[in-house]
Amino acid sequence: MAKSQNIPVIEFVEVDKEYGNPNEGGQVVEALSDATFKVHRGEFVAITGPSGSGKSTLLHLIGLLDRPSRGKVYVDGTEIGQLKDNELASLRNRKLGFVFQQFNLLAKTPAIRNVELPLVYQGISAKDRYERAKKELEAVGLGDRLGNKPSQLSGGQQQRVAIARALVTNPSLLLADEPTGNLDTKSGIEIMKLFEDLHHKGVTMILVTHNPEIALQADRQIVIRDGKIEKDVKNGRS
Repeated sequence: MAKSQNIPVIEFVEVDKEYGNPNEGGQVVEALSDATFKVHRGEFVAITGPSGSGKSTLLHLIGLLDRPSRGKVYVDGTEIGQLKDNELASLRNRKLGFVFQQFNLLAKTPAIRNVELPLVYQGISAKDRYERAKKELEAVGLGDRLGNKPSQLSGGQQQRVAIARALVTNPSLLLADEPTGNLDTKSGIEIMKLFEDLHHKGVTMILVTHNPEIALQADRQIVIRDGKIEKDVKNGRS
């Protein structure tokens, strides 16, 4: 057990990502170059940079939605390079929880069923699915909204449902992509407070944002520009 605690949740080693195929007459675009970093258990890291800097490419690689052109990506000590697509999907489902700018909830489905969904793919019994989903909704302050459909919830509440869904599998990493981007200022502040509370409870998080003020709320920032990691610094917060 002690050994696993020391293994980074995410590790990139000299990772490059290129798009395009010169053999087909296309131009090769280098979206990410020589990315090397680690994220350890319990950290709250913001990945930030201007539009077109490579944040989305980095997000897709961390989220196992894409593979590197060169270099190695490790998730909880597992190197993804030789994994088959179904093995990659299984690793993603077990180890990662996703929160998106668009809440991606099933519109006609109550909150409790939306949160249960990842557990269906893991073969968890209906009773256990319900209990675990109920616990996570209570943890994000929606214990009284289990039966509400997304249209009956505010934007901030819908994002809370999405966060509960991301956490219900007890993932090694919570990965949030511009999670306040579709929210008003008040709801955005509340969601960031929720992330901070989750961090204090030990949840490991990576938050992708173009907003420098939001990035400052993490303990550490990885700043990316023109496909390269420009800075990797602690924010100096207690």
